[in-house]
Amino acid sequence: MAKDTEATVHRTGLFKLPPKKHSSGRHRSKHAIAKEQKGKVGIKSKSQPKFKNLKKLARKNRSSQIRANKVGKISEEKRKEGQSPINITIISLDEAFTSRKIVEIFNLADEDAIIHVNEKRNISHLAVPRFKQRYTFFCPDTTSIISTLDFLRVSDILVILWPIETTDLHIAHSRLLDVITAHGFPPTFNLVSTLPASGKQRDSTRKALEKLMAPWAKDSRIYDLQGGSPLQILRQISTTRKIRSNLQKLKPYLIAENVQIIKTEDNSDSFSLLISGYLNGAPLNVNGLVHISGCGDFQLSQVVFENDPHPLKQSKKAESMEILRAIKADPLKQTQLDSEIIQDQMNTDQPEMDENEEKFEVPKVKLPEGTSEYQASWLIDDDYDENGEEEEESDESDFVEDEDNGNDLHGTENGFCAQMEEENFSQNGGDSHSVVESATMDESIDLNDIDINDDHQKELFKKERENRQWPDEVEAPEGMSARDRFKRYRGLKSFRTSPWNPKENLTKDYARIYKIVNFKRTRKLALEAAKQSFQSADKCDEQFCTPGVYITLYVKDVPRSFENHISSTHSPLIVFGLLKNEHRMSTLNMILHRYPTFNKPVKNKEELLFQVGCRLFTANPVFSQHTNGQKFKMERFMPSSGSFCATVFAPITFPPSNVLVFRQCSPEKLQLIAKGIVLDSNPDRIILKHIEWFKPVELYTHSGRHGRIKQPLGTHGLMKCVFDRPLSVQDSVLMNLYKRVFPKWTYNAETKGKQFCISDEADDILEEEWSGKKDKVRWDEFMDDE
Repeated sequence: MAKDTEATVHRTGLFKLPPKKHSSGRHRSKHAIAKEQKGKVGIKSKSQPKFKNLKKLARKNRSSQIRANKVGKISEEKRKEGQSPINITIISLDEAFTSRKIVEIFNLADEDAIIHVNEKRNISHLAVPRFKQRYTFFCPDTTSIISTLDFLRVSDILVILWPIETTDLHIAHSRLLDVITAHGFPPTFNLVSTLPASGKQRDSTRKALEKLMAPWAKDSRIYDLQGGSPLQILRQISTTRKIRSNLQKLKPYLIAENVQIIKTEDNSDSFSLLISGYLNGAPLNVNGLVHISGCGDFQLSQVVFENDPHPLKQSKKAESMEILRAIKADPLKQTQLDSEIIQDQMNTDQPEMDENEEKFEVPKVKLPEGTSEYQASWLIDDDYDENGEEEEESDESDFVEDEDNGNDLHGTENGFCAQMEEENFSQNGGDSHSVVESATMDESIDLNDIDINDDHQKELFKKERENRQWPDEVEAPEGMSARDRFKRYRGLKSFRTSPWNPKENLTKDYARIYKIVNFKRTRKLALEAAKQSFQSADKCDEQFCTPGVYITLYVKDVPRSFENHISSTHSPLIVFGLLKNEHRMSTLNMILHRYPTFNKPVKNKEELLFQVGCRLFTANPVFSQHTNGQKFKMERFMPSSGSFCATVFAPITFPPSNVLVFRQCSPEKLQLIAKGIVLDSNPDRIILKHIEWFKPVELYTHSGRHGRIKQPLGTHGLMKCVFDRPLSVQDSVLMNLYKRVFPKWTYNAETKGKQFCISDEADDILEEEWSGKKDKVRWDEFMDDE
């Protein structure tokens, strides 16, 4: 019975075949298989977490290695920073509490603290043995914006004391915070003099302070100065990680504590300068150049290492500065102060030209039969390009190349061509229209509603409105032929594709500057050399000074005109080390944005004050559009929105470097008008002035008609034209003409410590409306702390 109920298993027979395999293309060619796969790669291994299958001991070992790497990285950063004190800038926004009073509270926080005050340079040193830390306090004059920015550039920590008795800041304090925001906040500590003791009142006061600080402060934590523990605040400062800017990472800098002028016996026009202080940032090369704020670039004769005058523990020995060792500059390796190319007027190879004479050589082109002389003067040959019968520009340049690092730097000495004079449309007589570039004023703004005392400012507003209605349109002046009025302009068949030789018709100022052939490569080499200077200093290279030490710089050949500025105590004296080639003059291109609360017109080539990296100088920039291509259209006024480019003659500055632009509205007042970054140093950037007027070549109208010249009529500018469609009565016949524009040589770095305060003008915005517009003042997209 059991055998009958047992299940029967089917067994395959003798002729049973196995199932067919999946057809993977055995009969297809390799090309057919590759075409079907379309570049897909087969999976070789399963995707899984890299450390999923590690055992407990391996995971523990891995975590310890990660921790050790992080600790080593932090210790390496601290080693590079050296043992110099923490630089702290204190700004008080409370009129009842000055910055010096805050420093006094910190000095009395610890009984064992060691205090050194340098009243001449407005610097205070504090050593706290309990924390094994030293602090250096700067108390800038908040009414001087340049002095405040100088201290911020070299500060590690910013301390701001906020008022508690008011809900709105003073207009001057608001603008000071706006400038600091545009410059970039270092790690910030927000203090108040005292907070209420009760709970509800304390919470309401804290909320009011957070609302007041919101437009500027990223960290809303508030420290109580008197009600809390000042010693605890110092402890928090000592443990805060330093977030250094690019300027502090790549360049050495020194805040002058003691300055001594050594005059020669022969009463020459220069003297030697001794500057003592702590070296911060990158290692200093004694053979390199240094930049002194407000003075310029200079050479070093030697660097002397001295004992630390503000030690952590007070020494029992007499307070005397002992010279440890000295490093002298090598004349063979020292960088020369050749910022410009000096022309040799006796060199016969260079073409001579009188400044009052202008030579224009018209290229020879083939003309069709029957072409009149008038038509020939305006005819553009489409076949004429750089490979045609163009006049070859002489490029006799002084090529400077370092075989060790390949700087690819040479000077452009093409500047002996005719200088293109600036065209001012308002001085030509007749009914010429003064034009501006992009419309920078909204339609809703009425000139009668704007309180402008200066008639010149009101005229600028009118020109902006006129340009918004008729952009780039200029009528031919009466009593003067258009061919004479616009003889320096040329027509382009295509603004994007038509060729324009960047070496032709250069001004003579271009013969004084340098051009970097490969800017990206030279920048990369300069930044790598700055990073490798730490390794050279570790190897005890005699020409490098490690940061964190107290040294004395011997600066030679300082002109006597800077004696009053150096002896003055109103502004700090800061010394920066320069990267290679950063002392050479070139054209500096900067990408800028107009400041949101500034709505006044700024004309092209107006004198402005620039802070670019470690330099502060005045120049007359040329504004242009920031677009793709090789030719860029000039902006006759600063655009109201979007990014634009400003070009000036200035020393080479390698990005990343932040830029602040100020306008001097009075001899002692400044307004922040723009903020941006450095683009490059390219003298071949072609900036073209664009106009439209009633003459032939390629004609068009506002309604979209296109035409060409058929023949001239008479001698008074009349002509027959052929258009693709009939013209209406309100149409205007136009054509495009372009002329290259060059910046003016107005660079001046000798600010000599001028004390500029913040302008109290409201920028056409009422003071009670100012606090409501602070949320628009954000520059986070420009901050590049890494």
